Amino acid sequence: MSWDIRSFFIFCSLTAILILGSLTIFSVTSIDISYFLRFLLISIFSILIVTGVFYTVNLNRILSFGWVVLVLNILLILSVELFGKEINGSKRWLDFGFLSLQPSEFMKISFALFAIQYLRYFNFKFNFQRSIFLLAILFITSVPIIIQPDLGTGLIYIIFGIMLLFICGMDRKYFLALIGSGVVLSPVIYSFGFTDYQKGRIQSWFSSEGNISERWNILQSEISIGSGELFGEGFLKSKQNQFNFLPEADTDFIFSIYAEQFGFVGVLLIFILIAIFIILSIIVLLQEQSLSEDLSTYYLGAYFIFVIGFSFLINILMVSGMIPVVGLPLPFFTKGGSSLLCFSIMLGFIFSSRGFLRS
Repeated sequence: MSWDIRSFFIFCSLTAILILGSLTIFSVTSIDISYFLRFLLISIFSILIVTGVFYTVNLNRILSFGWVVLVLNILLILSVELFGKEINGSKRWLDFGFLSLQPSEFMKISFALFAIQYLRYFNFKFNFQRSIFLLAILFITSVPIIIQPDLGTGLIYIIFGIMLLFICGMDRKYFLALIGSGVVLSPVIYSFGFTDYQKGRIQSWFSSEGNISERWNILQSEISIGSGELFGEGFLKSKQNQFNFLPEADTDFIFSIYAEQFGFVGVLLIFILIAIFIILSIIVLLQEQSLSEDLSTYYLGAYFIFVIGFSFLINILMVSGMIPVVGLPLPFFTKGGSSLLCFSIMLGFIFSSRGFLRS
C-alpha cells in the first residue's frame, strides 16, 4: 500500500497531536513513563483498530441501521439514570469496570448516521417537512442529555447537529429562523431552563465580579495560559498543576496546562497541526466526491472533520475565557475513554473514504 503526500501529512499531523496530548496527560498525572507510553499506545491502537474496522466494513450497511444506532444510544443515555455513576452531582457515565463511558458523547455520531440514512433515501433533497422532521428529532433527542443535567453537552450536540444539516444542504432560512427564535426565547430559556449553577457560570462569564468560587476554574485557567508566555514554563513545570490550583486539569482544562508548559509557540503548533488535518482532509474528500455518485461518505467525512476541528476551537475558546464553560473535551488530549473512542470512530469514518488509502 502506498500513500500520496496529502495522506502522509494528514497522518503525521494526527500522530503529532496524539504525542502532544499523551505528553500533556503524563505531565498532569505525573505517574511514571510507563503510563505515558501505555496511554499513547492505547490511543494509537484505538484509532488504528477503529480505522481498520470502518475501512473493511461496508458503510452502506452501517448507514442502513442509522435509526437503530440512534435509538440504542438514547436507551443508553436513559439507562444512566438507573445504572449510572454519579460524579460531581451528575449522572452521565456508565461504569464497566475497566472503562467508564459517557453515552451522550456518542450522540454526535448517532444523529449523523440517522440523518444521513434518512436524507439519502430522498437523494439529499430538502423540503419543509424533511427539514422540520430532522430538526425536531435533533431537539427531542437532546432532552435526555440536558436533563441529566448536562446542558453543555446538549447544546454542543444541537450545534453540531445543525452544522450537519447545513453541510447536507438544508436551506439557510431555517438557520436564520433558529437564531431568531433563540434570541427571542433566550430570556425564557434562561429563567426557566437553567439551574442556579448554570446561571452562575453565565453570569460569572459576563461579569468580572461575583462569587470567586464560580469564577475559580476560568481564572486559574487564564493564569495558567498567561504564565506560558512565548516559550512556556517547560515540560513538567506547570505550577498550576503542581499546586493543584486548576481543577479538572486532566479533562476540560487540559489545554491550559499544555499552554503553560509550551507557551505561545506550542499553541501555534497545535493550530498548525489541526489546520493541516482539516484542510488536507477536506481536499481529499472533495476529490472523492467528484469520483462518486454516493454523497453519504462525503457528508459524513466532512461533518466529522468539522466536529473534530470545532471541538478544538470551542475548548480553546472556553479555557481562554472567551466563551462560557461548556465541558467539551479536547480531542486526543482529554483523559477519558468516551472522548478517545468517540473521536476514534469519527476518524474511522473519515479514513473510510477511498481517497485516504491508496492501494
